[in-house]
Amino acid sequence: MKMKKMSFLAAIVAAGGLSAADIELPKPETQGGMPLQEALQSRRTGRSFSDRALPREVLSNLLWSAIGVNRDDGRRTAPTALNRQEITLYVCIPEGTFRYDAAANKLVQTSEKRAGDAPLMVIFTADTARQPERFCHVDCGFVGQNIYLFCASQKLATVFRASFKAEDYRPLLNLGENEQILYVQAVGYPK
Repeated sequence: MKMKKMSFLAAIVAAGGLSAADIELPKPETQGGMPLQEALQSRRTGRSFSDRALPREVLSNLLWSAIGVNRDDGRRTAPTALNRQEITLYVCIPEGTFRYDAAANKLVQTSEKRAGDAPLMVIFTADTARQPERFCHVDCGFVGQNIYLFCASQKLATVFRASFKAEDYRPLLNLGENEQILYVQAVGYPK
């Protein structure tokens, strides 16, 4: 009987497109927050992080602010050239590595392992079959700035990195043929 219940639960999870390791994020807060001018005034780069993990609510709000869906037609909080939406975010958190599914506002696990030196590592990838690479770099900049402004509003430390070891992250992501890692952004509570 117990085995049947477990199989039934596994079938329900699989039918919903959610593995046991995937994480449903809380609905992001899309109203209020720090005024833009204050966030711009507070925006800083921070390279020293405490070990404290970000609560799910903060993670959900950060990812929505970065590249979440903010319109009924599926468009995002960060622009992309010709609305190609070629940027995908992956995150390394204490539970492992996940791809952010913006439409469903959930994390889809790609590995039980993680990399990086902060409680949250955001990995920016681009599908260069959908967008010429030169536009991908600009589009990543928009997303990275959204994260910087969110971090300023929440008093979080963050640093956007072009220098990193891609080989530390690539095995964790399960990338598509035309998908490449462009940047990494570390986020956490300041030390």
